[in-house]
Amino acid sequence: MQQEPVFIERDSTNSSNSTDDDNSMKPASYQSSYSSNSADSDPVKCYNKLKRQGSRSSIIPTEEGGAAEGGAVAAKDTKADSGTWLQHKKHFFILSSAGKPVWTRYGDESRLSSLMGVIQAIISFFQDGDDTIKSINAGHHKFVFLLKEPLYFVSVSRTGESDSQLRDQLLYLHNQIISVLTSVQLTRIFEQRVNFDLRRLLGGTEVFLDSLATLFNNDHSFMLSGLQCLRLSRSVRDQAGGILTDGKVKNLLYAMVVADGKLVTLLRPRKHSLHPSDLHLLFNMLTGSTTFHTAESWTPLCLPKFNSRGFLHAYICYIEKGVSIVVISTDKNNFFEISEWKTKIVEAMQKNAVLKNVKEASDKLYMVEEIQIPSLLHFMYKSKVHVQFTTPGFSGPYTNDINRRRLFRLYQHVYDRMHQRARPLKLYYVNSDKEILLGWITSSFELYVVFPSNTPKPLIISSSNQLLRWIKKNEDNLFILNSPVF
Repeated sequence: MQQEPVFIERDSTNSSNSTDDDNSMKPASYQSSYSSNSADSDPVKCYNKLKRQGSRSSIIPTEEGGAAEGGAVAAKDTKADSGTWLQHKKHFFILSSAGKPVWTRYGDESRLSSLMGVIQAIISFFQDGDDTIKSINAGHHKFVFLLKEPLYFVSVSRTGESDSQLRDQLLYLHNQIISVLTSVQLTRIFEQRVNFDLRRLLGGTEVFLDSLATLFNNDHSFMLSGLQCLRLSRSVRDQAGGILTDGKVKNLLYAMVVADGKLVTLLRPRKHSLHPSDLHLLFNMLTGSTTFHTAESWTPLCLPKFNSRGFLHAYICYIEKGVSIVVISTDKNNFFEISEWKTKIVEAMQKNAVLKNVKEASDKLYMVEEIQIPSLLHFMYKSKVHVQFTTPGFSGPYTNDINRRRLFRLYQHVYDRMHQRARPLKLYYVNSDKEILLGWITSSFELYVVFPSNTPKPLIISSSNQLLRWIKKNEDNLFILNSPVF
């Protein structure tokens, strides 16, 4: 039986008994509208808020009784003063300028009102002196603040990440909220009622904030400010782009094929490109909730870098497990026309075996062993020209969670040191107990290579140059060199 489409709309219903009602302000909570037709009755619409998927905790008990970052055990209702809540290595808090809780990464924000009040008081203390608090260092903990009136964003971390890295993550959380409400609506809400409880409008979308906070610990896209493309032969990628170009619908802004959070191809206007951070938010929406996996979806979406003041409309449909078609339109009534176009796209992709090749490439990531460079353990390469990066799947010692997390933090350390504004570096060499990491930045690329700790420097240099030659030879399948335009 064919799945019915899912329309995610703005709920414009107002309760006459609510003190928060205002005719000029429409609630913006995402809701799923499922429609089904029956021979015995009129079409019935059921409205169900998107539910949070899975747990929000990152505590994994270890044999030593410690806790590992990135897992999922404790539930949302964990008490703020419990031992497990305090064991998390990184927390995020969002509150309004009036001190009202909006969202917390762990625990229940409704139970953290007193903590939010303390945070608001600290911020206000500095504001009263015509100053702005940016960070606090307390032992191994770092407190980083981002003030985006009318909201305050705070990170508390002992992961070793720098102020700028944590502040960038807070900015992504801010943009995630903007993608739901737009900057205009957010400002208007608090101009009308400074102590408004924003959770009412965000109800059901916290899952995307949760997912984003999790991605910060295992995805370097945010740090590199780049897109990771699916490694795919150029002929297949060009075929996919050609299929999107044929018969495109009116009022189309962007159309793309995405496989497991990696871009396959993107159709765009000739004079407009999508900012990587907007695509990161879009990919987070695809993976952050299983709602979009079950049927065609049509949802309003604000892309902050494109235009933070208004909504576009996104059509999302998974055509294969992990493979989706996303179409961004300026017309809110374009759903059925895009749905028909999607059917033609899928038929063409199946006929030419494009979908099969995309699925196979998505299921099998390339590994560093395929490059056949002695001692090379892992690498990341970013093309500054195309604002895209490539990195192999984890193999060897990095199939182990502990080693993989250590490598992730080492990449962050090297990247941050090389990009410090006061003293940026072109080369940076780190020899730790477990591995050596070399960072190399030029005008056209950034390269980060990892070798065993006993590797001689001449071998590291020669192997890095060999890797660059391999990337140059394979760049047409590692990157999207010529995005189709209209």
